[in-house]
Amino acid sequence: MNTGHGSRVLVPQLFPFRGLLFALSAFGLVALAPALEWKSRKAELVPRPFQPTVDAVFEFRNASNGPVTIRDIQTNCDCLSAATDRRIYQPGESGRVTAIFTVGDRFGVYERTISVVTDETGIGPIKLAVRTDVPELAELSPRTLEWTTGSTAKEKIIQITPARGLSIMFNRAESTNDSFTVSLDEIEPGAHYRLRITPKSTVPKANAAIRVHGRDKEGHEIVVSAYADVH
Repeated sequence: MNTGHGSRVLVPQLFPFRGLLFALSAFGLVALAPALEWKSRKAELVPRPFQPTVDAVFEFRNASNGPVTIRDIQTNCDCLSAATDRRIYQPGESGRVTAIFTVGDRFGVYERTISVVTDETGIGPIKLAVRTDVPELAELSPRTLEWTTGSTAKEKIIQITPARGLSIMFNRAESTNDSFTVSLDEIEPGAHYRLRITPKSTVPKANAAIRVHGRDKEGHEIVVSAYADVH
């Protein structure tokens, strides 16, 4: 509008950026960035045969202007533990979370999560992912045998072959359910075995795990599992 005294353009005063960010975040309009910067939030592990545990290290740095405290670390499986090298990290300091996966008699792929809880306001737990691919010590083909209820209770066979590079002397098989009879044949010592499973009856329904025991040349005790199911 022309007032007769020339024209002026009114420019609104801007908040300082940090103040504006604080104001907006207070109303939930801006998501705060975590203070901890991570080199990676994912780890992929492949343990060697007979390796009892395998570990992963997640490295991070406190990129904020204030100290950060690790309040808690949680995992979603008792097969995975995790811990930090200390609790409080000053600005610019680096740290690590060390995760340990217990292999035991597990095999296959396991995807587990670590939740890191800090004292940062408005920041939820930081999620770290651990994927562990545990190789089988022996191949069972097939791993599960099935019978239909009321069908003939005939013998079925599982072929057992140690993994490449391994020689395993399997010597006995046991069923967790006496509704099945089992026997183990040695076809080629250390290299090929035949597991015979027969249900005593196909009425009623029944299921069992069959544990096949053996040792390798180094004396490691080995147990592999097959399964039988009347359904």
